[in-house]
Amino acid sequence: MSNINEYHLSRLDLEGLREFFIQQGDCRVVRRKEYIVRQGERFHPIGFVERGMFRHLRTDSSGKEHVVGYSPENEFAGDYAALLCGQPSSISLQAVCDSTIYLVSHNDLENFWQQSPAHQQLGRNVAEQLFAMSYRRLTDSYCLTPEERYVDLMRRYPTLKEQVPLREIASFIGVTPETVSRIRRALLQK
Repeated sequence: MSNINEYHLSRLDLEGLREFFIQQGDCRVVRRKEYIVRQGERFHPIGFVERGMFRHLRTDSSGKEHVVGYSPENEFAGDYAALLCGQPSSISLQAVCDSTIYLVSHNDLENFWQQSPAHQQLGRNVAEQLFAMSYRRLTDSYCLTPEERYVDLMRRYPTLKEQVPLREIASFIGVTPETVSRIRRALLQK
């Protein structure tokens, strides 16, 4: 399993949650560049990626798209914060390659959390870990240099550079493609 989303869900037993998505979710085969959620949609699902990968995109006020995350296979994909708060999605989810995903609605996921105290605890733990990941990414954006952010990303997900274009990696770490090229050259010289 990749470690691009470096929260500690690997410490949690997610097998029951994965099974729920596979058994109760709507299985969709999504073609490369197809969207399953668009920024601004109010009723958006959350999914478990069985095969492939999804990019999380956010369009700014000038219309420019930014890559703000990835969900590779065996991970969950969606705007969980917006889902919890009943708000429109702040991101779009687009398939990086042909992918298979199991989608569930907010109501279905809420019913799963309410089935037992153990499910409620799991839901709380998942939310806490997603918060920890978000907080780390926020502080890293302030405190790490672009080179440090690039090295950290490649450490966590070394095959990403073979799966997505350089411009997407640049967008994800908040720099230009030229900066990523300079970083790569500098790292090769070291």
